[in-house]
Amino acid sequence: MRRLAGMPPGPAILMYHRVARPAWDPWELAVSPEHFEAQLGWLKRARTVLPLEEFAALHRRGRLPSAAVALTFDDGYACNAHTAAPIAAACEVPITIFLTTGAISGEGEFWWDDLERIVTAAPDGPLDCRVAGQTFAFEAGADRAEAYRALWAAMRTMDDAERRETLVQIARGWGVGLQGRQDYRAMTAAEVRDLTTSPWVTFGAHSVSHPPLSELTSAEQRAEIETSRDACAALTGYNPRLFAYPFGDYSDQTVELVKEAGFETAVTTDAGFVNKGSTSLRLPRLHAGDWPAERLAALLSTGL
Repeated sequence: MRRLAGMPPGPAILMYHRVARPAWDPWELAVSPEHFEAQLGWLKRARTVLPLEEFAALHRRGRLPSAAVALTFDDGYACNAHTAAPIAAACEVPITIFLTTGAISGEGEFWWDDLERIVTAAPDGPLDCRVAGQTFAFEAGADRAEAYRALWAAMRTMDDAERRETLVQIARGWGVGLQGRQDYRAMTAAEVRDLTTSPWVTFGAHSVSHPPLSELTSAEQRAEIETSRDACAALTGYNPRLFAYPFGDYSDQTVELVKEAGFETAVTTDAGFVNKGSTSLRLPRLHAGDWPAERLAALLSTGL
């Protein structure tokens, strides 16, 4: 296997989403509680784990230790509050949670999880639906993963209201219930507020509706960025200085709008270690998978 991005190992920002045990995880976003705890134990022993704000500030000053690591969580799943944060506190490891503010206290799942639920629960047999003016037809016995990814791609750039309506239509057409799963929901406002008292948790903004920002107009991007900033401030009691690009999607214009909104640091999903050439509003991250600590150690120690 080739070394990650051809880069030598160095400081790194780890990207997590969920600490859970889903039956099916199409994007491999979940890490089991056991693996997460083991990973944090190893990081505590072998690396210099810093809050993301401190990590970024040291990087700007050219003083970031080569063994520095920061941990981030995207989206704001409830398991971040119920599972990840308590484990992080017990291990005395700081984490940053990026909130998709429009989902906080919502009743349903994130749309990509709801789609997975519908595709998984659909009955055997041929299935068809219409999405964004396009007809999709899946034969009996079709690969559910392929069906999921095809529908996900078609729905990715929809606005949130259209996407929710489409999900309801698909579910009803396929005879699948509309009730979401509690273990896939976002945090409530009360759960966010409770975590603001933890010395191990910092919050950042992650847009309102989790769109691919570069595909929106300048005005739409500004609204997503600034509204999520203000909502995050209202939820936590402080102005967020950290931002994560939804889907890791951004353009030069997006970066400028994030800067204008007052954010000092922004993280991408571009895979790589942080080096002298990394800029504060385009910091790369490394995906942390559902691995034993030894696998994470190999990634951070060798880039493999």
